[in-house]
Amino acid sequence: MTALNRNPANPNFQHPNKFQLNFSRLPNMQYFCQSVSIPGISMSEVPRNTPFVDIYSPGEKAIYDLLNVTFIVDEELQAWKEIHDWIRGMTFPTDFKEYQNLELLNKQAGLRTAVGLQPQYSDATITLLSNANNPTHKFTFYEVFPTTLSTFVMSASDTPDTTITADVTFRYSYYNIDKMN
Repeated sequence: MTALNRNPANPNFQHPNKFQLNFSRLPNMQYFCQSVSIPGISMSEVPRNTPFVDIYSPGEKAIYDLLNVTFIVDEELQAWKEIHDWIRGMTFPTDFKEYQNLELLNKQAGLRTAVGLQPQYSDATITLLSNANNPTHKFTFYEVFPTTLSTFVMSASDTPDTTITADVTFRYSYYNIDKMN
Protein backbone atom coordinates (compact mmCIF):
# COMPACT_ATOMS: atom_id res chain seq x y z
CA MET A 1 0.00 0.00 0.00
CA THR A 2 1.18 3.43 -0.82
CA ALA A 3 0.25 6.65 0.91
CA LEU A 4 -2.25 7.32 -1.89
CA ASN A 5 -3.90 3.90 -1.79
CA ARG A 6 -4.53 2.61 1.74
CA ASN A 7 -7.60 0.54 0.95
CA PRO A 8 -7.42 -3.17 1.76
CA ALA A 9 -7.51 -5.69 -1.08
CA ASN A 10 -10.60 -7.34 0.47
CA PRO A 11 -12.96 -4.94 2.27
CA ASN A 12 -15.40 -7.69 3.36
CA PHE A 13 -15.90 -8.36 7.07
CA GLN A 14 -15.68 -11.78 8.68
CA HIS A 15 -19.22 -12.85 9.62
CA PRO A 16 -19.57 -14.44 13.08
CA ASN A 17 -21.79 -17.29 11.84
CA LYS A 18 -19.55 -18.36 8.93
CA PHE A 19 -17.51 -21.24 10.39
CA GLN A 20 -17.31 -25.00 10.66
CA LEU A 21 -15.88 -26.91 13.62
CA ASN A 22 -14.63 -30.46 13.12
CA PHE A 23 -13.20 -32.89 15.67
CA SER A 24 -11.88 -36.21 14.48
CA ARG A 25 -13.14 -37.69 17.76
CA LEU A 26 -16.52 -35.89 18.16
CA PRO A 27 -18.65 -36.55 15.06
CA ASN A 28 -21.79 -34.91 16.51
CA MET A 29 -20.06 -31.68 17.52
CA GLN A 30 -20.07 -30.26 13.96
CA TYR A 31 -23.85 -30.47 13.65
CA PHE A 32 -24.74 -29.21 17.15
CA CYS A 33 -22.04 -26.53 17.52
CA GLN A 34 -23.50 -23.06 18.17
CA SER A 35 -20.40 -20.99 18.88
CA VAL A 36 -16.67 -21.33 19.15
CA SER A 37 -14.13 -18.81 20.36
CA ILE A 38 -10.97 -18.55 18.29
CA PRO A 39 -8.28 -18.66 20.99
CA GLY A 40 -5.81 -15.84 21.33
CA ILE A 41 -2.11 -16.12 21.95
CA SER A 42 0.19 -14.23 24.27
CA MET A 43 3.76 -14.57 25.42
CA SER A 44 5.60 -14.30 28.64
CA GLU A 45 7.83 -11.33 29.38
CA VAL A 46 11.10 -11.24 31.24
CA PRO A 47 11.71 -8.28 33.57
CA ARG A 48 15.18 -6.79 33.74
CA ASN A 49 15.73 -4.86 36.95
CA THR A 50 17.45 -1.50 36.78
CA PRO A 51 17.94 1.08 39.53
CA PHE A 52 15.29 3.29 37.95
CA VAL A 53 12.57 1.35 36.18
CA ASP A 54 12.09 -2.30 35.26
CA ILE A 55 12.60 -2.97 31.55
CA TYR A 56 10.81 -5.89 29.93
CA SER A 57 12.06 -8.16 27.17
CA PRO A 58 10.09 -10.69 25.13
CA GLY A 59 9.84 -14.11 26.73
CA GLU A 60 10.40 -17.42 25.01
CA LYS A 61 7.07 -19.23 25.50
CA ALA A 62 3.80 -18.81 23.65
CA ILE A 63 0.72 -19.06 25.87
CA TYR A 64 -2.44 -20.14 24.07
CA ASP A 65 -5.92 -19.31 25.36
CA LEU A 66 -8.46 -22.10 25.87
CA LEU A 67 -10.70 -23.37 23.07
CA ASN A 68 -14.31 -22.82 24.20
CA VAL A 69 -17.30 -24.33 22.40
CA THR A 70 -21.05 -23.99 23.02
CA PHE A 71 -23.27 -26.68 21.55
CA ILE A 72 -26.92 -27.74 21.58
CA VAL A 73 -27.82 -30.72 23.75
CA ASP A 74 -29.93 -33.03 21.58
CA GLU A 75 -32.49 -35.42 23.06
CA GLU A 76 -30.15 -38.39 22.54
CA LEU A 77 -27.35 -36.47 24.39
CA GLN A 78 -24.96 -37.52 21.62
CA ALA A 79 -22.44 -34.63 21.62
CA TRP A 80 -22.66 -34.17 25.40
CA LYS A 81 -22.12 -37.90 26.04
CA GLU A 82 -19.18 -38.09 23.62
CA ILE A 83 -17.34 -35.45 25.67
CA HIS A 84 -18.45 -36.96 28.99
CA ASP A 85 -17.16 -40.40 28.01
CA TRP A 86 -13.89 -38.89 26.75
CA ILE A 87 -13.24 -37.11 30.07
CA ARG A 88 -14.31 -40.13 32.07
CA GLY A 89 -12.03 -42.38 30.05
CA MET A 90 -9.04 -40.12 30.71
CA THR A 91 -9.69 -39.99 34.45
CA PHE A 92 -10.92 -43.61 34.99
CA PRO A 93 -12.87 -42.79 38.18
CA THR A 94 -14.04 -46.32 38.93
CA ASP A 95 -11.70 -48.72 37.13
CA PHE A 96 -8.44 -48.71 35.16
CA LYS A 97 -10.30 -50.40 32.29
CA GLU A 98 -12.04 -47.11 31.54
CA TYR A 99 -8.72 -45.72 30.29
CA GLN A 100 -8.27 -48.79 28.12
CA ASN A 101 -11.72 -48.08 26.65
CA LEU A 102 -10.48 -44.75 25.22
CA GLU A 103 -9.11 -46.67 22.25
CA LEU A 104 -12.52 -48.34 21.83
CA LEU A 105 -14.26 -44.93 21.97
CA ASN A 106 -11.90 -43.73 19.23
CA LYS A 107 -12.84 -46.67 17.01
CA GLN A 108 -16.57 -46.14 17.64
CA ALA A 109 -16.16 -42.53 16.53
CA GLY A 110 -14.40 -43.75 13.38
CA LEU A 111 -11.09 -42.24 14.55
CA ARG A 112 -7.90 -43.93 13.56
CA THR A 113 -5.24 -42.98 16.07
CA ALA A 114 -2.41 -41.23 14.26
CA VAL A 115 1.08 -42.57 14.73
CA GLY A 116 2.37 -41.23 18.03
CA LEU A 117 -0.99 -39.69 19.02
CA GLN A 118 -2.11 -41.02 22.40
CA PRO A 119 -5.76 -42.13 22.72
CA GLN A 120 -6.64 -39.24 25.04
CA TYR A 121 -5.98 -36.67 22.28
CA SER A 122 -7.77 -35.61 19.14
CA ASP A 123 -7.12 -33.05 16.46
CA ALA A 124 -9.64 -30.32 15.62
CA THR A 125 -10.14 -27.76 12.87
CA ILE A 126 -12.08 -24.54 12.63
CA THR A 127 -12.70 -23.43 9.06
CA LEU A 128 -13.70 -19.81 8.49
CA LEU A 129 -15.96 -19.15 5.53
CA SER A 130 -16.33 -16.11 3.31
CA ASN A 131 -19.64 -14.33 2.74
CA ALA A 132 -20.06 -16.69 -0.25
CA ASN A 133 -19.47 -19.73 2.05
CA ASN A 134 -16.06 -20.49 0.57
CA PRO A 135 -13.31 -21.58 2.99
CA THR A 136 -10.83 -18.77 3.65
CA HIS A 137 -8.76 -19.88 6.66
CA LYS A 138 -8.28 -23.12 8.55
CA PHE A 139 -7.19 -23.28 12.21
CA THR A 140 -5.76 -26.73 12.99
CA PHE A 141 -5.47 -27.61 16.69
CA TYR A 142 -3.10 -30.38 17.75
CA GLU A 143 -3.33 -32.76 20.71
CA VAL A 144 -6.72 -31.49 21.87
CA PHE A 145 -8.43 -32.82 25.00
CA PRO A 146 -11.44 -31.60 27.02
CA THR A 147 -10.94 -30.17 30.49
CA THR A 148 -14.45 -29.00 31.39
CA LEU A 149 -17.96 -30.02 30.35
CA SER A 150 -20.70 -27.81 31.74
CA THR A 151 -23.99 -28.83 33.22
CA PHE A 152 -27.22 -28.30 31.36
CA VAL A 153 -30.38 -27.23 33.11
CA MET A 154 -33.77 -28.90 32.75
CA SER A 155 -36.60 -26.61 33.85
CA ALA A 156 -40.36 -27.21 33.90
CA SER A 157 -40.89 -23.45 33.57
CA ASP A 158 -39.19 -23.26 30.14
CA THR A 159 -41.19 -23.43 26.92
CA PRO A 160 -40.68 -26.27 24.43
CA ASP A 161 -39.00 -23.72 22.12
CA THR A 162 -36.14 -23.21 24.57
CA THR A 163 -32.91 -24.72 23.32
CA ILE A 164 -30.67 -26.39 25.89
CA THR A 165 -26.97 -25.71 25.41
CA ALA A 166 -23.79 -26.79 27.15
CA ASP A 167 -20.23 -25.50 27.11
CA VAL A 168 -16.99 -27.43 26.78
CA THR A 169 -13.44 -26.19 27.26
CA PHE A 170 -10.46 -27.77 25.51
CA ARG A 171 -6.71 -27.58 25.99
CA TYR A 172 -4.34 -28.23 23.12
CA SER A 173 -0.61 -28.05 22.41
CA TYR A 174 -0.71 -25.41 19.66
CA TYR A 175 -2.55 -24.43 16.50
CA ASN A 176 -1.61 -23.48 12.94
CA ILE A 177 -3.45 -21.06 10.66
CA ASP A 178 -3.55 -21.79 6.94
CA LYS A 179 -4.99 -19.54 4.23
CA MET A 180 -7.25 -21.57 1.94
CA ASN A 181 -7.24 -19.35 -1.17
